[in-house]
Amino acid sequence: GNPELAESLLRFFVENDMKECFAACLFTCYDLIRPDVGMELAWRKGMMDYAMPYLIQVMREYTGRVDVLDKKTQKKEEAQ
Repeated sequence: GNPELAESLLRFFVENDMKECFAACLFTCYDLIRPDVGMELAWRKGMMDYAMPYLIQVMREYTGRVDVLDKKTQKKEEAQ
């Protein structure tokens, strides 16, 4: 995949007020779009409701990653 192309497509949908396409692009191109880009575009154009499912998934994924790292850190600290 090409992140630049995906984000360019996302900008096109925002500039043309294509809210449903914006939401579909966030979902379809999830792995290609940087969360800060998706959030900023949605916020600037009043499309936060359309971005919220994407943002919730990002938050869930990042929280899971932090939890895994926290468990690894705790295990290392206990071993010392």
